[in-house]
Amino acid sequence: MDSHQFRNGVRAALPIVFGYLPVGMAFGVLARQAGLTATEVGWMSLLVYAGASQFLAVEMIFKGAIWVPIVIATFFINLRHLLMSSTLSLYFNRSRLRTLGLLAAQLTDESFAVAMSNTSRIENRPGYLFGLQMTSHLAWITGSVGGAFFGGLIDHQSYGIPFALPALFICLLVFQIRKGHHVFIMVVAGVASLFFRWVFPGNWYIILTALVASGVGIYISSKLKV
Repeated sequence: MDSHQFRNGVRAALPIVFGYLPVGMAFGVLARQAGLTATEVGWMSLLVYAGASQFLAVEMIFKGAIWVPIVIATFFINLRHLLMSSTLSLYFNRSRLRTLGLLAAQLTDESFAVAMSNTSRIENRPGYLFGLQMTSHLAWITGSVGGAFFGGLIDHQSYGIPFALPALFICLLVFQIRKGHHVFIMVVAGVASLFFRWVFPGNWYIILTALVASGVGIYISSKLKV
């Protein structure tokens, strides 16, 4: 594995690190409130490494759910990784299966967004993606364990920690806006999200907005190539 590529991946992970540390702390606090020990929090962040699923799991644990529905819920929440990993696999057609498996196990929404923001950096460069992902994973574990040990000393609501994850996604979005039509697609996604949120109950607005924004993006891209 190329050490230069790995170091570049580590540097690219810094925006994710700044988001994962506070969000991980918030998770650690909630996990302790649900009855998990700091050691269990660390193992969960090491082996599961799925923010939304981990937050859902501790909520279900707190409510007394058994492990079966937790596993099923985690599986369906993470189905989106099929799409993300399928997309990334196109840029690693020279890599071995074990390398692809390692990269897939470390995949998150945030690392995918950073990787896809400049595909020339990742194409057949597993070292870069591995550095990006491992640094992000380490930040998540550090934040989680830190929150489990010391979160009780911090008023995480006053420090705005719950907003850390949305703020991280906003930063990642800004990094990917490079052309005028990117701004247009962003506005379409924002308007569609508000509309679907108003019309449909639950979280359907997320899926519907993704479909609309993706469709508009594909249409515009096809027209620009003509």
